[in-house]
Amino acid sequence: MSVSPLGARGERLAPHTSLRIGGPADYFVRVATEKDLVGTIQVAREHELPVFVMGGGTNLLVADDGIRGLVLHNGWRETSVEGTTIGASSGTELAHVAAVAAKAGIVGLEWMATVPGTVGGAVHGNAGAFGSETADVLVDAELMDLNGAAWRVPADELGYAYRTSKLQGTPTICVRARFRGAAGDRATAVRRIKEMANERMKKQPLAQPNTGSIFRNPSGDHAGRLIEAAGLKGKRVGGAMVSEKHANFIVNTGDASADDVRALMKLCQTEVERRFGVRLIPEVELVGEW
Repeated sequence: MSVSPLGARGERLAPHTSLRIGGPADYFVRVATEKDLVGTIQVAREHELPVFVMGGGTNLLVADDGIRGLVLHNGWRETSVEGTTIGASSGTELAHVAAVAAKAGIVGLEWMATVPGTVGGAVHGNAGAFGSETADVLVDAELMDLNGAAWRVPADELGYAYRTSKLQGTPTICVRARFRGAAGDRATAVRRIKEMANERMKKQPLAQPNTGSIFRNPSGDHAGRLIEAAGLKGKRVGGAMVSEKHANFIVNTGDASADDVRALMKLCQTEVERRFGVRLIPEVELVGEW
């Protein structure tokens, strides 16, 4: 790995993803301020480089051959409170948003504490948990294109559906967002966060590297139930394994490649469709050179 004016060259992305999988980036830059975020995008534009913004590295399967262009690791973490609204920069962890809200006596955002990842990823993918999702609480988002032009968009113009938005697959970057809670009290919010966290620990394989849920839940059913009913709990391809704790999680047992995970995903899709006639749609985003 070397360093250029565009950042580190050849940085392996595996250490920056929750699955601990991913090949090299042509260029890798970590930013911690809005100024650096905007400046890095401007430099990438000047060099005609594609930009991939990575927040918490969750919900991602990065190809073994890595990502071409510039990977911008967004570590810009900033929050504000106005009434019952929480403003947050795109690199802020959702868990931190939940903590800030709880401290301010704002309720309704506790579920965010159980969702790995950042505000930017949540706005792009309509992240959710415990029956709530980003679309339910998002007031608006400030977006930016690769030319540096910024604008604000209300939540109802982002085309939200289950775990999707119209931002996905576009180069549009989320800069910051505002979330709406309700007046409450700190003790209630903190208690609810602890209850949700305990439930998540019981049900999910948090001790092993994973991306979160691999597939979206089909209408009226659960992907994990279907995968388990297909007899695939504990199924392995290379170092990738369908979690024995929750079948909608694929874990890295230590030496899994991205190709292992993708092959195991395809196996789950094939078996579930063959047995139950249901085509599982990935929730995890496959990025890079496949």
